[in-house]
Amino acid sequence: MKAITFLATLIITITGCNCQKNTVHSNGLTQEGISNNNKSEAVMQNNIPVIKYQAMARNISLNVKVEKQVLYVSRVRDFKDYDEKIEVSDTDWKEISTLARAVDLAKVKDLKWPTEKRYYDGAAHANITFISDGVEYPANGFDHGFPPVEIEKLVNKILKLTEK
Repeated sequence: MKAITFLATLIITITGCNCQKNTVHSNGLTQEGISNNNKSEAVMQNNIPVIKYQAMARNISLNVKVEKQVLYVSRVRDFKDYDEKIEVSDTDWKEISTLARAVDLAKVKDLKWPTEKRYYDGAAHANITFISDGVEYPANGFDHGFPPVEIEKLVNKILKLTEK
């Protein structure tokens, strides 16, 4: 009886699994005719991550959230909601989008900071988190005003827009 049950389960599993696999042909295209690389690039172009930037020290508190062509800013330490809402121009948004898409989210946690001024109160402690598809990608932290080289242009652009 156990053998019949085992064989029946095995046959149902083998024949019931009607999974369709994309086969990659010699030209690099899948059955649908879309390159695997182009498919992931198309998803990334439509998916600009939400960016949260935070800088804290004794005399500074800055919280910025970048989402859908809007900067939400709070300069209060224990904020519950953002105080300011800054609309971003199309030109600035295009630049932010391009810079954000260039960031490798899987490597954000490994970014190296160029200075260590925050250890002796020489700079505020800053951190940036990218949120894409519900997954958070936080950085290890760095000095406010001295971001890692890989995200320097993006951070400086966001901070420049919060000064207006």
